[in-house]
Amino acid sequence: MNIENIKQFLHKSFIPNPKNCYRPHALRHFMLSFYALVLLLSQLSLGVTLCSPLVQNTDQMKKDIFVKINEQRVKNSESRFTENPLLTAAAEKKLKDMFDKNYWDHSSPTGQKAWVFINQTGYSYTMAGENLARGFVTSDKMVEEWMESPTHRRNILDKDFKETGIAVGNGTINGKSATVAVQLFGTPSAQFAQKDAIVAGEKTVAPRLSLENPVSQSRLPFFVIYLAILGLVIFDGVMLRINKCHKDRAHMLAFRMSLGLNIVVLGVLCLNFVYVL
Repeated sequence: MNIENIKQFLHKSFIPNPKNCYRPHALRHFMLSFYALVLLLSQLSLGVTLCSPLVQNTDQMKKDIFVKINEQRVKNSESRFTENPLLTAAAEKKLKDMFDKNYWDHSSPTGQKAWVFINQTGYSYTMAGENLARGFVTSDKMVEEWMESPTHRRNILDKDFKETGIAVGNGTINGKSATVAVQLFGTPSAQFAQKDAIVAGEKTVAPRLSLENPVSQSRLPFFVIYLAILGLVIFDGVMLRINKCHKDRAHMLAFRMSLGLNIVVLGVLCLNFVYVL
């Protein structure tokens, strides 16, 4: 291929002109769909797709969770929780342990449960409980999911629980960045009695898909590119109509499939997983 042929190829591929009906070959809906699929595969390989965005102000989220939990208590005719600094310290220890040891469970890989961290703070209790959440970016949605789970709801509304401690932080679990929340509940006692400790559950609740705050910093470049591709697909559809190619059913079917595919790919980018445990 000589230089002249290369110039003609590039001209047809990227520059709108009468010879390509003002539809550059590289920017037609078929190629745009190919680009979108390549981007999606690259996101999957990088672990960007279906990753939850991170909460920037975890301290504020912690305060919001406390407020929302007490709102649920009052709504269900239960007394408000008071925040105990020892339970808060225990929740922070549990949160750090999960990030340090790379696990997401009520039990650590060595079998340690939340009560171990509570005991380390010197908090005396007759009963204690634990709720965990991961992947949420607002306290509203997090508390809503907890309230929809019978075991988590039971901890939140248990009349015997009087105090709570909450920790929220960002870290990496199983190679994926996430915002994780730990809430511990306690019934204070002058005499320690671990045998009555309870937990929300020993099995992970199946993750749910969420559209909450879909664009994170890691996703933003992909999101911008997808919007540009979708815009070019729509523009190509306009050019099809101008060139009267829309009368060709096969041509229009291919365009609609391309448009639908790009909308689906953009939708996938907006999804993330949320978990309660």
